[in-house]
Amino acid sequence: MQTNPYIMDTRNKLKTTIIEWQESELPELHKRKSRANIDLPHINDIVGVRRCGKTYYMYQLISALLNEGVPKSHILYFNLDDDRLQPLNGDELALLIDTFRELYGTSEKDKLYLFLDEIQNFPGWENWLKGIYDRKKNVKIIISGSNASILSDDISSRLTGRHLTTRMFPFSFTEFLRCRKISFNIKTLQFSEKKIEIKRKFNEYMGRGGFPEVILNPTIDHRELLQSYFDDIIYRDIVSRHKVRNPKIFKALALFCISNIAKPHTYNSLRKLFSGYTSLSTDAIINYISYLEDAFLLFTINHYDVSVKKQINKPKKLYCIDPGMINAVSFRFSDDFGRLYENLVFIQLLRSGEEIYYWQDKKGLEVDFVTKVGLDPIRLIQVCVDLSDPKTKEREINGLISAMEHFDLQEGTIITSDVFDQENVAGRKINYLPLWYWLLKNGSSEYSCLAADGSQC
Repeated sequence: MQTNPYIMDTRNKLKTTIIEWQESELPELHKRKSRANIDLPHINDIVGVRRCGKTYYMYQLISALLNEGVPKSHILYFNLDDDRLQPLNGDELALLIDTFRELYGTSEKDKLYLFLDEIQNFPGWENWLKGIYDRKKNVKIIISGSNASILSDDISSRLTGRHLTTRMFPFSFTEFLRCRKISFNIKTLQFSEKKIEIKRKFNEYMGRGGFPEVILNPTIDHRELLQSYFDDIIYRDIVSRHKVRNPKIFKALALFCISNIAKPHTYNSLRKLFSGYTSLSTDAIINYISYLEDAFLLFTINHYDVSVKKQINKPKKLYCIDPGMINAVSFRFSDDFGRLYENLVFIQLLRSGEEIYYWQDKKGLEVDFVTKVGLDPIRLIQVCVDLSDPKTKEREINGLISAMEHFDLQEGTIITSDVFDQENVAGRKINYLPLWYWLLKNGSSEYSCLAADGSQC
């Protein structure tokens, strides 16, 4: 029987990649606090912006399997973003499992752990995954992707009940401190001299951001690196994938949005800004913003209203995935601490999994963040770097009190640069906390106490 030369060539490429993985050593790992339960039979998907640490988190999961006694010959990491595998033509995944078992002599009784990195680069991947899962081939599958389409409704409907999602972010401030091996105890930090060092590190974090390569290589030119990340997201993850007709205008829109985070906008107002350069329609602007959200670069929040129609018609606010990215690519942004602070609060809230909105009353008094779980708002947060001006403080308090009365909440928070305080206003409690402290205290899945070696106290 003659063997198809094309199949033979594909198998040889796969064998080269598989053997290279088996003969390699895992790199040094900095443990992340995300939790992916791979003991369950479901497909695990790990999603997040490009270069946020998804691959190394997969390595972390692989390391845990090896420590539990799973042979490496039962584990395969496969990077679908590898240039040597391009172009992907549709047969690679179909041949992968059989080629792997053939190489290492495992039978279908032996459980395999298959880690597929950047799965969105493979066409029709969701149908392949569903087939493997439904045929129960004794393969545990963990996938990663830099595109929100993995979470989209149509794909979720195909994999209903079959997958569990873990969202990854650039390093939080807590993780940043762990990498710098700086210890703290949140219970005593407010009164400790340790806070001087932590405040200094917070300023570094706010400037450089949390992308792992930026943090782990403190001497690197982080601006140049982050600009390259931005270009990869724009051109590789969006322009190429969505076949954007005018990449220059699209990039200009992305830069404008990042330079104007936390400012209310409408899609029509964005269209008018670019009307002198192109005939973009409002629908095109909507699509462009959705592409930026799809790549986890930008996030949109709506005005809170029980009426979905009113939410849609109100101006929206945009936030960026990382403060370092903002400083690296936006127009003279580094001195605008107010919006940088607000962006950091947003990302930390996003980690919590709560729904996030802003709110404004009929008089124009505003609260920066309303979060809710289920049907009920649970948190109200104002962000103001400097409260030394009495008029500024009065405005922030009035906005918060108006929101507390509207949502019938007894407590709200004003996040500042360096104020610890509490006061009662109109029978309601206002907490004042510095942002650096709030980030450590309110982080989702974070440590409350770290030892000097980065372990939990």
